[in-house]
Amino acid sequence: MGSAEISFRGGGSSPEFQDVLSEFKRRGCNILVTGRVSETTTNRTTIQLLGASTEERKRVLVLTGTTARYANSKLPAGTTTDDPDVWVIDWGDDERAIIDAVPMPTVPKPTSGDGLRELRSEIVTAVSFYDEWADGLGSSELRLSLDSLTKPLEQHEQPAVERFLRTVTALVQGVSGMAHYHLPLPDDAEIVQELSPLFDARVELRQTESLVPEQRWHVPKYDHMTNWVRL
Repeated sequence: MGSAEISFRGGGSSPEFQDVLSEFKRRGCNILVTGRVSETTTNRTTIQLLGASTEERKRVLVLTGTTARYANSKLPAGTTTDDPDVWVIDWGDDERAIIDAVPMPTVPKPTSGDGLRELRSEIVTAVSFYDEWADGLGSSELRLSLDSLTKPLEQHEQPAVERFLRTVTALVQGVSGMAHYHLPLPDDAEIVQELSPLFDARVELRQTESLVPEQRWHVPKYDHMTNWVRL
C-alpha cells in the first residue's frame, strides 16, 4: 500500500508508523477511507488494501455503490471474481452509481433495518465460510472491502448503520482480518468524525491540481496522523 514512505508527523513517544501497521496486520483492523476522489483512485486504494494476488488472501467485496459486473476493477491484477478465494456481495443498484456525485443524505430514511440485517447476514456467511474452509484464518488473511457507506447512510438511520458497522468490524477483528470501508466525503465532514470511533484508523485520500492521488493515515489511538504520500 505504498507504506514505505509513510511516517507519523512530529515527534513524541508514539511508535513508528510501520510498527503500528504491523500491529494492524497481526491482530486485524478496520479502516475508514475518506475523501472525494476519482473512481480510479478509489479502486486503486481498494486494490492495495486487498493485498497483492501473490499473497494468500480471502477477499470479500461488498458492493453498495456499484454492481457486481464492475467488481474485477477493484481486484488486484491476476485475481478475478471467478477465483474461489473471492466472494462478491452485490448490494448495488441496477444502474451504476456515481458515488462521488451523491450528496449525503438527501432523501427520507426508512425506519426498517431489514436491508442492513440481510447485508450483515451475507457478510457473516462469507467470513464464516472462509474461516471454516481455511480451518482458521491467519492474521490479515481475510480482506474485506465495502465500496461505499453512502447508500446505507441514505437509506437507514445513522444508529442502525452504526450497529451494522459494530457487528461487521467485530466479525473482522474476530478472525484477525483487515477491512476497509469507503465514505466519499471530506475527512473533516461531521459524519466522518461521528463514525471514526468505530474504526482503528482512517485513510484520507486527496487529488491535487496535478491529479496525483495522495494518502495520509489518521490513527486515533496515538492521536497522530502521517505525512501525505503518493498513493
